[in-house]
Order: sequence, then C-alpha cells, then structure tokens
Amino acid sequence: MRQKVPKPLLRVGRVVLVVVVAWLLLRLLRGVDWSQVGYALTHLSLWQIGVLLVAMLIRRAVLAAPLALLIAGLSYLRAMVSDVAAAAVATVAPSPGDVVIRLAMLRSWGIDATDAASGLTLSTTLFYVVRLAAPALGFAIWWAAQAFYAPFAWSGLLFGAGAAVLLVGLLYALRAERTAARTGHLLGRLLLRVRPTSHGPAVWKERLVSFQSHSAERMRHRGWLAVLSQLLLVAVEAGVLVLCLAFVGVELTGPTVLLMVCSFMVAYPLTGLPLMGAGVFDATYATFVSDHSALQATDLVAGLLVWRVAVQLVPVIVGLLTVVWWRRASTVAPHSHRRTA
Repeated sequence: MRQKVPKPLLRVGRVVLVVVVAWLLLRLLRGVDWSQVGYALTHLSLWQIGVLLVAMLIRRAVLAAPLALLIAGLSYLRAMVSDVAAAAVATVAPSPGDVVIRLAMLRSWGIDATDAASGLTLSTTLFYVVRLAAPALGFAIWWAAQAFYAPFAWSGLLFGAGAAVLLVGLLYALRAERTAARTGHLLGRLLLRVRPTSHGPAVWKERLVSFQSHSAERMRHRGWLAVLSQLLLVAVEAGVLVLCLAFVGVELTGPTVLLMVCSFMVAYPLTGLPLMGAGVFDATYATFVSDHSALQATDLVAGLLVWRVAVQLVPVIVGLLTVVWWRRASTVAPHSHRRTA
C-alpha cells in the first residue's frame, strides 16, 4: 500500500523551500538600483530588439524540432505552431492543458493518433532527459576550464542522476514489447471491470504494443537527431540570456561568457517550474554568476528581466493569438467542406 508523506514533514519542507527562495531573492535584490533597471529595459535600440526577435524565432524553431522529427506527417511550420500554442497554454492554464491543445491541433491536421501520442511522449521525455543532464555538463565544463565548485557539483550529481534514471527507463520501454503487451492486457482487464462497455484486454494489448513498436521505430531512425536538437536548444537558450545581458550593458569577455553559460546550464532544470521558475531560477542564476565575478546585481536583474520578456512574455502573447487563429481556422474548415458537399 502506498504510504503518504506525513503532513508535518511536508510543512517543514515547504517552509525550508520558502526560506531558501526568500534568501536567494533577497541576496539578488539587495543593492539593486531600480531606476537603472528601468532605464535599461526602456532604452533598448531598434536593432537590439530586432536581434532578439530573430533569436526568439531561432529558439522556437529549435524547440519544435523534436516534434517535427518524431511525428510522421507533421511539417516543421505546424510543429512550431503547435509548440508555441502549447507553451502559452501551459503558462496560463494548469496541466495538462498544453497536452490537450497539442493533441487537438495534431488531430485537426490529420495526424494519426498513434503518431501524435508517440511523438509527444518521446519529445517530452527527451526534453526532460537533456534538461536534467544539463547541470552535469555545465559542471564538467566549468571544472575543466576553471575550478571545482561544490554547488555546481551537487546540482550536476542530483539532476544528472534523475536524467540517467529517465534515460534508462526510456531505453527499456523502447525494447520492452512483452512488457507493453502485459501492461495493455492488464489495463484492459481493469477498465473492463470499471466500465463493462469499454474495450477488452485484447484491444488494449494491441494498442500498447503498436504504440511501443511505433515509438521504437521512430527513435531508431530519428532519435539521434532529436537528441542533438535538444542539446542545441540548451546552447541557444544560454546564448539568448547572454545576449540579453550584453544588451543591458554587461561587458562580455571569454571568462564572463563561460561563467554565464555554465551557470545557466547548472540552473536550467529550474526553468521547468511553473512560470519557467520565475524568481527561483533568476535568483539561483544570479547567485552563481555573482559568486565568480564582479558583475553588479542591477545589470543581472535588468538582463534577466529582458530575457523573461523575450522568452516568456512575447511567446505567450504569440501563442495565445495562435490558438485563436487555429480555433477559427478549424471552425471554418468543416463549414467549407459542408458547403462543397
């Protein structure tokens, strides 16, 4: 029987989390000149804004690559549309709203249900494998280029272990056809007891075996490209933040850029929290950077705010407009078919 975590322990954990986050935020915000932050945010030149827009387009293209690679029949443009729409929904609505909108879009474009479910599952799993592995890579780069840093090491160890477990589970699932058959049979029996009118064990067994074999086939042919695209995504994400910091006046040197990139990689899993880890990621990142440089908190806060606007606020607006456009298009299409019929 599943044991529940004692409520007092949960309360203590929440208090510890709040204290740690508050300490990091106070450390970040102490000594910030908000007038300078406001000046930096409102005095970006037109060419800088243009560069950021291009960088955002490149980021969205890289983000959508796994979907285009792992879902048969899905064009790159539609993969980008689906990705930006789902990202916007995930920001403003609770999970699994983003999954629902993705599946609805793919269904409206005529994508096979097995292809859609398999591609979404694989791309999401690979995304989290690389996201959790990023701290280990960031720590290794920093250790090789500069020195050992215990917080980087602990982050790399903990998140790296999670990435390893997730990767092993994925590799096992891609080879476990018998396990898929047994799971489908058991699931069918359970559903039949709960709802006698549902499909029986044989149907669910066939569905899960088809899902498993289809996923294994897509990964065999396109998996390595999807993994490379996820690794490229980490580099692009870090590059966008470095660009934002440069645009608010941070002087870029070789050691400074290395520090920014490695700090981003080590803190990268925190962007998986709600609102991309707003506050938590920013404070952690700024702490890592300030511990190894003379950069001012004002510049770091200004750069992080520009980065938030670029990678979070603008995509949400574009994504919500995309959802509205898609709903209108999918509503008009059936009516047009009826008229022609």
